[in-house]
Amino acid sequence: MNKIIIAMDSFKGSMRSQEAGEAVKRAAEQIYPDSEIKVYPMADGGEGTVEALTFAKQQIESVTCTVTGPAGTLTQAEYIVYGKGEQRTAVLEMAQAAGLMLVSDDQRNPMKTTTYGVGEMIRNAVERGCRRFIIGIGGSATNDAGIGMLQALGVRFQNDRGEEVCRGGEGLLQAARIDRSGLLPVLKECEFQIVCDVTNPLTGENGCSMIFAPQKGADPEMVQILEKGMEHFADIAEDTCESTDKTGRMTPGAGAAGGLGYAFLMFLNGHLAKGIDIVLRESGIEAEIASADLVITGEGRMDEQTLMGKTPAGVAALAKKYHKKVIAFAGCFGEGIEHCQESDLFDACFAVRKEKVKPEELATVRAAKALEECVVCALEISRRESRRRQS
Repeated sequence: MNKIIIAMDSFKGSMRSQEAGEAVKRAAEQIYPDSEIKVYPMADGGEGTVEALTFAKQQIESVTCTVTGPAGTLTQAEYIVYGKGEQRTAVLEMAQAAGLMLVSDDQRNPMKTTTYGVGEMIRNAVERGCRRFIIGIGGSATNDAGIGMLQALGVRFQNDRGEEVCRGGEGLLQAARIDRSGLLPVLKECEFQIVCDVTNPLTGENGCSMIFAPQKGADPEMVQILEKGMEHFADIAEDTCESTDKTGRMTPGAGAAGGLGYAFLMFLNGHLAKGIDIVLRESGIEAEIASADLVITGEGRMDEQTLMGKTPAGVAALAKKYHKKVIAFAGCFGEGIEHCQESDLFDACFAVRKEKVKPEELATVRAAKALEECVVCALEISRRESRRRQS
């Protein structure tokens, strides 16, 4: 074994992705002491994503700026910047400016809550020289199709009297005309990668208003108004957009964060992607995997959801592109683990604890040591089987 690449996600409640990777590395060194072994922390858009994106990057800077919160009051938003020149990249979480956590229960009203602060964050990063953006759009308190963000960036949404529409979801039905002439010119030079954890379209029975607005404070009557507003807004946006794609509202992920995905797609040429795909691309791990003999991945719990865009599946799919052997390790297995075991992605799957447990219960295991011991046993078995086949 000449080269081993380790790309682990975090074990929720017990180990960060880097810690899990280092535990696996210690085990691999015991079995293959002469191998080159490299660890890459991974994440799929949730816990540990910023750590994974900034791993081994240069000139990392934490920025705090004052923005308009979802309920209209000022709040402090944080984001990360790394790189230099044209590669200067901002890593933002829209929840910092428009998250549900920023709104008290009695203020949750998606007719009023706005994404204006998200646009202010982007403007702040642009002024700092950023031209590449990676933006997570989960956990929003809004259902405004991103008009608040776009207003902050210079787009005007006018009613039939030529007045600026209200911020929030109520502005969608008011919009009669979209004026893009004030959009910050520098945004045409910017690249937007959007970490999108849902596949919902903008409108329809699976759209953002019908599925997510209730948890943001919308009653049944409000949901219908918001849905009508989304349809109306999409009609105008798609009729006036420069893109030849006039069906943007049905794009998987367009409904993410109350339609914020749609705003990025139709106004900023944003690219909606799974978190793991963006992390893999940013990490530069593909070149390392291409020259590896073995790839090891894993997460706290592997189950039927693992194959739906989670870290182990993303890493394994990339490894199989180069026909590499892939072994996955989990803290425990959950329902549907057989789908992982029977897939073509993994050559073998192992768990520290084979019985089904909740992720938070993994903290009761001697996490790093237990994982290390599991990996040692599994790699020893794998090595013996390889020797038998060769003989």
